[in-house]
Parts: sequence; C-alpha cells; structure tokens
Amino acid sequence: MEAAKPGDTASRLFDVVIVTVIGLNVIAVVMGSVPSIQLRWGKYLEVFERVSVLLFSLEYIARLWSCTADPRFAGAIRGRLRCALSPMVMIDLLAILPFYVPFITGDLRALRVLRMLRIFRVFKLGRY
Repeated sequence: MEAAKPGDTASRLFDVVIVTVIGLNVIAVVMGSVPSIQLRWGKYLEVFERVSVLLFSLEYIARLWSCTADPRFAGAIRGRLRCALSPMVMIDLLAILPFYVPFITGDLRALRVLRMLRIFRVFKLGRY
C-alpha cells in the first residue's frame, strides 16, 4: 500500500507502468470526447480502455488480496474490508466501476453519470 522503496526495481517499474497507463488513459478519454477523433480512432481507444481497465482491475484485486501482509489490515475479511474502505482504494474502485456498470444494469442513464467517474483514474496518481 505504499510507493516503491529505494532499490526495489520491480516495484518501481510497476509504479512507472501504472502511472504511464493512467496518463495515457486520461489522454484517450479526452481524445475520445472529440467527435472527429472518436469517429476515426474510436475502436482503438475502446480497446485501449478495455486493456487499461483490465490492468487496473487486476491491480485492485491484487491489492485487496495482498493487503493482509500489512499489519494495519490484519485479518482475512476484516482487514480486506478495512483496506477496501480506505480512501485511496475507494478511488481505485471508482476509477474502474464505470466500465463494469453497464454489465450490471441496463439503465444507460446511470452510465452517463458514472462515465464522469473515469476522471478518478487521475486521482490514482496520488498513490504513486
């Protein structure tokens, strides 16, 4: 639940990859809001969003799975629940949730509002 420690090359590389994907994802969302770009590059932007949400989802699951190694989140269920309710992990959830909502509900009006929550991907940068 913390940034890479000095000398931890693998963790540092992961942080750099995640920050890069977050930045590219935000750029893709902004570009996708321009009709001419959406018309020409929409399919590629959609594939990129799916891949990046998959990466963010895997990171979220791995974070919740491994959080019990931190003494603050001891306990298989209570620890994970405490971790899931922490502000930064809630931001992670809000960043990926808009992608999954259409699969849960058929109400597309909710989707319009939740799509705005994709901006929470920017707030993921605070962790790194």
